Amino acid sequence: MMRIFRYIQQRMSLRLGIVIVFIVTVVFVLLFDFLFYRAKSFIQRAAIQRASQLLDNTAERINGIIDETETVTNFMAQTTPHHLTPDSLLAFSRRTVAENPFLAGFAISMEPNYFPEMGRYFSAYSLRHNMSADKEAGIPDSITTVREGPFEYFDAVWYKTPRTLGKACWIEAFDDYNEGTLSSPDILTSYCCPMRNASGQFIGSMTASLTLKWLSEIISPLKPYPNSSAIMMGRTGTYLVHPDTAKIYRESIFSDPDPRVRSEIEAMGRDMLAGHSGVLQTIVDDNPAFILYRPLERTGWSIAIVCPESDIYARYNSLLTTVWIIIGIGLLLLMLFCYLIVRHAIQPLSQLDLAARRIAGGQFDVPLSESPRRDSIGRLNNSFVSMQQSLAESVANIQHVNAELEQQNEELTRAYQLKLETNRQKTTFIQDMYHQIRTPLNIISGFTQVLSENLRMLPADEVADITTRIKESAADISRQTKELSD
Repeated sequence: MMRIFRYIQQRMSLRLGIVIVFIVTVVFVLLFDFLFYRAKSFIQRAAIQRASQLLDNTAERINGIIDETETVTNFMAQTTPHHLTPDSLLAFSRRTVAENPFLAGFAISMEPNYFPEMGRYFSAYSLRHNMSADKEAGIPDSITTVREGPFEYFDAVWYKTPRTLGKACWIEAFDDYNEGTLSSPDILTSYCCPMRNASGQFIGSMTASLTLKWLSEIISPLKPYPNSSAIMMGRTGTYLVHPDTAKIYRESIFSDPDPRVRSEIEAMGRDMLAGHSGVLQTIVDDNPAFILYRPLERTGWSIAIVCPESDIYARYNSLLTTVWIIIGIGLLLLMLFCYLIVRHAIQPLSQLDLAARRIAGGQFDVPLSESPRRDSIGRLNNSFVSMQQSLAESVANIQHVNAELEQQNEELTRAYQLKLETNRQKTTFIQDMYHQIRTPLNIISGFTQVLSENLRMLPADEVADITTRIKESAADISRQTKELSD
């Protein structure tokens, strides 16, 4: 890593390329961040609008079924009192189910002992044994019509509620199972309408039933995105439709929500029960999601659709990944392009750097070529060429002067050595002459002293000998002096 860092520090073109790419990257990131933020906001609005439209269409479809169910039941409640015979009620019940494929069952239940000959209980009940899913499985359609009883249906919610309220209403989902009676295997929800005689007296109840399974088949395809899911809940928050079938009729929106979003989900549940529409951004199954909800008029129910953000932004994220890959490749190409351009632009500087290092190494005579460029770098290069040429000439002159000085120094050295030799010889000569003259002088001096002190005492022949030696020594000195002067 340090080697790479040092290499980058040493390459000006690479550093400039990195700086340019960094600046461009910052600008690109800010620009694309703004653009993609706007795009994400637009996609979010479009997704919510799409899901809301689909939710509205599904709600309209369910409301249409509810309208049909209410219309059929209200019509039967008005016309049946004119044909109150046991056989007619059984026929009406069966025909109503046969002519309305969305109905799972239809019951015409009379007050106690309304037909004395039939006893206390009389309820004509027709049940469809297969709905759409069974038809797709190849099970033939069939309807069973029976006279229910004997069991106290008077206490059943589908009978007691309209009697107590005195008006038609939708009731919460219930389990239709009663031992020994004709019962649906599925959970039902029903529209109950009171039936009255000409004087307005309550004489019985009509109950049109829908299965939650069939409602699920209508709502479950509510998938604007692959992993979307739909729910429907009743007036108390109980799930009537849910992707987890184990929760249907057994749990509510308020039971065991994720503790991280408990308050949000509970607030949404209360808002749904209040009959409001809305959108909630929250966490569902550990994933961010949008929940769109709206009420179903007259029933007190609500439907909702869960859209995971991963689905909503799937194409956006894919596009974002592709764009960033393209941007990354583009930035790398841009960096390469900038590197080549900058390298070409500062190539004279590289040559100048090489030349400066050569000059620093003592290579003053390496020629440099002038640049044809007229920009600042070209002028710098040409100025450096002129400087190098002047420096080379100056160095050549200095070298020439140094050579002359070296020659003079050599001559001075030789003269100095000669002088030293001369002085040495002179000294040797003087010393030699000193020794040669000193002997005769010593003889002369010695004999002179002898003569001066003992002349009268010495014999004549000895004096003559001394005199002769003094003369010889004087002659030697005279000869040596003559040789020195010559």
